[in-house]
Amino acid sequence: MLKIETRVPEGFIALDNSALIYPPTEAAFNANTFRISIDLKEAIEPERLKRAFKDLLKRCPYVNVTMKKGFFWYYLTPNPKDPIIHPEGSYPAGRFLFRENNGYLIRVLHASHRIALECFHALSDGIGVLELLKLLVERYLASGGREVSFQGDLSFDEPAQAWESSDPFQTLYDPRLSGYPSYPRAYHYKGSGSYDERVKVISARMKSSDLKGAAKLHDLTIGQYLGAVFIHSLQELQLKEGRKMRRRKPIRISVPMNLRRLFDLKTMRNFTLFAVVGIEPNRGYYSFEEIARHVRLQTALAQDKKALLSQIRRNVAGEHALALRFVPTMLKNPFFKLLSDHLGDQQYSGVISNLGHVALPGLLEELVERMDFHLSPGLLNKVVLSVIGYKDEVVLNFSSFFTTDTELERIYCERLIHDHVPVHIASNRGGL
Repeated sequence: MLKIETRVPEGFIALDNSALIYPPTEAAFNANTFRISIDLKEAIEPERLKRAFKDLLKRCPYVNVTMKKGFFWYYLTPNPKDPIIHPEGSYPAGRFLFRENNGYLIRVLHASHRIALECFHALSDGIGVLELLKLLVERYLASGGREVSFQGDLSFDEPAQAWESSDPFQTLYDPRLSGYPSYPRAYHYKGSGSYDERVKVISARMKSSDLKGAAKLHDLTIGQYLGAVFIHSLQELQLKEGRKMRRRKPIRISVPMNLRRLFDLKTMRNFTLFAVVGIEPNRGYYSFEEIARHVRLQTALAQDKKALLSQIRRNVAGEHALALRFVPTMLKNPFFKLLSDHLGDQQYSGVISNLGHVALPGLLEELVERMDFHLSPGLLNKVVLSVIGYKDEVVLNFSSFFTTDTELERIYCERLIHDHVPVHIASNRGGL
C-alpha cells in the first residue's frame, strides 16, 4: 500500500481537495450536510453519550476542529470549546448552524434509541463518518459495560495515525495528465407547488433479498439497479413535462464512488469522486432494459483508474494554480459557486449515494436494530436519494425540499413494486 505522510503547521489544517468547494457554496438550499444513524435496542443515556463524544474527539484530533475563513483559503484549526450533543429533530441533514454547535463541523444527535452523526461535508465523507459513528457507539457501549468492537479501521487502543488526516488527492495528483471533460446542462425536475428549506423525507424499506433478485433479473448490481430506477423515474417526469420543453435535455445521475477501495488508500477525510451516468432522451424513449445497459457500461467505465486520475488532475490543478492560490477568499467565493454549478449540480439531474451493506460482528447485531443515512438536497436537485443496507434490509431515504410534491418518489417506488420488490413507506411529512 502506498504510504501517505501529512505534515501541517500546528494549529492549522488545510482542507482536503474535495472539501474546498463546500464552505464557499454553503447556503440555505445548499447545506452540504449528511446524517448517519444507528438505532440500538436499549435506551440512550445522553450524559454517557456526551462522555463518549469527548473521548472520540481526543482519539481523533482531526474531528476536534472548527473552520476559519482565512484571507486566501478556509482552513481548520483545533476547537477549544466544549462539545454539545443535541436531541434529534424532525428534519434531518438541514443547514449546519455552526454557532449552535460551538463551531464543530460534526453534530451528535440522540433520540430514545438512536445515536446519529450529522456532518458538514468539509470535514469528511460518508465512509469516514460511518467509521466515526462506529467508534462513538463502541465507546458508548463500553462505558455501560459492553466491551464490543465494530472491527473497523479505528481503535481506541492506538493513537491517531498519519493516514487518518491525509489528503490522498494530493498524492495521486499528476499535472502531466490531460484534463477531464465537463458535460452540458442536464434536465432538472422543477416540481409543483412550493418548497422550503426543511428536509422532508420519504423512507422506503425493503428486503435486500428482494432487491437483489430484481437487480439480477436485469444483470445489475443492487447499486446499479437503484441508479437505473432513478434514471427511469426522471425520464417519466421529463415526459410529463414534455409539452413545455422544446428539446429534451440529458438525464444524468451523480453517483459518489469510494476511492479508498479503488486505489487501496485510506483516509478519514473526503476521498470521493462522482460517476455521472445517464441517457440522452433527445434520441428517443429508453426502455428500462436500455437504461440498465447504459448504467452497467457507464459505471464500469467510470471506475477506470485513468479516467479517475484525470478527474483528480482537473480538480487539484486549480488548487495549485498560482493565479487562484493568492486570490482573496472574498473574491474566490463567487468563482467557486460558479464552478460548483458548472462542474456539479448543472451536470446531473439527481444524486444517489449508497453506503452499501454494513456488516457487523454477531455480538453487535444483537444490539443494533437499524441503520439510516440521509443527504441534504440542493436548489437545482431538490430531491436526492441515499441508500444503506443492514442485515436483510435496505433503506432508501428520499430527501426533498418540496412541500407537497412527491411525484418522483411515487414513480420510483412503483417501479420497485413492478419488479416484485415490496416496499414499506414511512415519512416525516404530514398525511403520509
